[in-house]
Amino acid sequence: MAYERAVGGGRATLDAALQRAVRRASVMRQCFYVVVLLVALAGQVSGAVEALGIPLAAAIPAVGALELGGIVVLANADVRRRLGERAIGSRLLSAAIAVGAVAFNWLAHDDHLLGGFFSGMSALGYLVWLTHTENQRRDRLRATGDLPPTTPAYEVFAHWVRHPLLTLRAKSLAKADSGLGLYTSIAAARAETRRDRRQRAIAKVLHRKIRSAVDPKTADIALAVYDLDEIAARLARRADYDGLTDLIAADLAPARLAGLAPGEEPQAVRPVEPAPVEPTPVAEDLEPVEVTEVLPMRPAVVPSAALTEPSEEFRVIEAVRREWEELQRPSRATTRAADGDSPRRRSRTTARLPVPEQPPAPEADAEPEAAPASPAARRERSLRSRVHAALDSHAPAGGYSDSNQLVELVADVLKLDDVERMSAFTYVQTWQRDAARVPQQAGRA
Repeated sequence: MAYERAVGGGRATLDAALQRAVRRASVMRQCFYVVVLLVALAGQVSGAVEALGIPLAAAIPAVGALELGGIVVLANADVRRRLGERAIGSRLLSAAIAVGAVAFNWLAHDDHLLGGFFSGMSALGYLVWLTHTENQRRDRLRATGDLPPTTPAYEVFAHWVRHPLLTLRAKSLAKADSGLGLYTSIAAARAETRRDRRQRAIAKVLHRKIRSAVDPKTADIALAVYDLDEIAARLARRADYDGLTDLIAADLAPARLAGLAPGEEPQAVRPVEPAPVEPTPVAEDLEPVEVTEVLPMRPAVVPSAALTEPSEEFRVIEAVRREWEELQRPSRATTRAADGDSPRRRSRTTARLPVPEQPPAPEADAEPEAAPASPAARRERSLRSRVHAALDSHAPAGGYSDSNQLVELVADVLKLDDVERMSAFTYVQTWQRDAARVPQQAGRA
């Protein structure tokens, strides 16, 4: 009872303050309108006297009728609207009279700045009266129940920007129920949104279930007859929350997250005990050691048996290195032969290099030397020498241009592998160059 008296007393105080504010606003509005009307009439009278040449005594009632004509017609339209009519004609005539008064104030003065001031005051007076009339009409409609009550002032960002549809529904609910405030209307709108979503889901499932047994028209009739809210309420009463909670808890079990098999228990992590540390003997307990001689350290000798066989890459690199050395030797020897072994043309470096002895030419009746059978025997002789010997013995006369055929010939005769075949291609080319120079040197001789 004390709370009701306090609430009632506060509401009475609020109503009394509201009534005082309404009376004060009405007095201020009337004073403001009188001042605005006098300024507008002064502008109308001065314009009529200057532009139309009407005497002052006749101009005052004429322009007064023009200025007040819009207000009079607007009041007549308000009365007709109270009786339930729309009064469109009276409202349009009132607006036309107000526009004529504003235009006359603008055109009747040569100084357009002064005419604009009087025109603005005339338009301001008409708009203030129009606003007051519309406010009174809405208050009467709200008092009779023909207009919904005012809605709460919702926040711009938190309500209209973030949740525009929800706020619009809350505003509609507040219009329907004047007891809903700002936050209660938002809560009611959220509850209604959840209910609509739940009803749509239930209707979709129910329609599919019934349509599977009967025709679609019967399913539509069932949806129209059954109360979906009642179905939702019974489903909520039968919901197994414990079972659903167990399903989620099973997925969040530590064993499942750790990837263990069903029934397997996680092993406990035992702390690792540190190994016992033996005490370091004190320097006093150690016996002194006499150093007689310091021997220099020598690198350890690795037995040859411990070395592994060289890799294929090492063999290729070593073969290329040997090929480069072999290529350098014949080029220098050939240069000396072309220069006639002249001491003036021979450089110091070339003079110091030993000239390799050319192997004796094979006799006509002697049989060609057979290729060694084992790989160890093939390595004893230089690959270049063997390739040149094979070409001297088996190359056809005049067939020096095709290097690939000569390589195939040498590979077949000497039984070369892939690495030696690559090296033999270079030696075949050197043999071809040497064979081509012999006829040229014979021609010069």
